[in-house]
Amino acid sequence: MKATFRNKTWLSIFIVGMLQFKQDETDSVMILTLTELVSVAPLYYLFIFTHVETKNVVSFVKAEADDESSFPQRYNQFTINAVTVFDGKPTGEWHYTIYEQDEPGNLDPNQTNGLLEQGKLILDRANSFEYDQYDSATSYKSYNG
Repeated sequence: MKATFRNKTWLSIFIVGMLQFKQDETDSVMILTLTELVSVAPLYYLFIFTHVETKNVVSFVKAEADDESSFPQRYNQFTINAVTVFDGKPTGEWHYTIYEQDEPGNLDPNQTNGLLEQGKLILDRANSFEYDQYDSATSYKSYNG
């Protein structure tokens, strides 16, 4: 993707990050770097998550005011409820893309102002798997002969 700044065209480099959520987390925090490529106001972020295997898609919009970062020029921080966002969706690897836009209701990436960031998300099971160990007596018969 190319960006124009002060009459010069620059090739944009996107940082690929890795997010990790659990299915039962009600306050999953995303730390991202979105502000550096923003070019619209008012600003809304379109988040699109696509499951790698099933191609299930989850989309939602966050406003610039939803940014919880203390230093928004350095990084952006958003909190989502993974329980409701990924309700009924499979665990595993998801790809995410984040677009900038000036409309709060748009969920179509073709009608946005541009791509800001893309990366991967690992959605883990709500319950961690625990191994059961059985203590049973073992007896052996031996034959001599």
